[in-house]
Amino acid sequence: MELMMAGSDDWMSVDEVAVYLGKSSHWVYQNRVKLQLPFTPVGGTFRFKKSQVDGWLEQKSLTNQKARVKKESIQKIIL
Repeated sequence: MELMMAGSDDWMSVDEVAVYLGKSSHWVYQNRVKLQLPFTPVGGTFRFKKSQVDGWLEQKSLTNQKARVKKESIQKIIL
């Protein structure tokens, strides 16, 4: 399986996005809706636009960072 070059805005299959995310294809299928992973149904399969997946990763990263800062702030207040 070949991944597209960085900066490409091509579409990825489930297998390709799984490799890109370091997850299994099963994980992608099971979590695409729950985690709001952007996808487009195409003829009984799913396609993922790389730029949208990158934006989703950035959003998740910022959300996790904010949660971590909030937790650290609460711990400082408790101490």
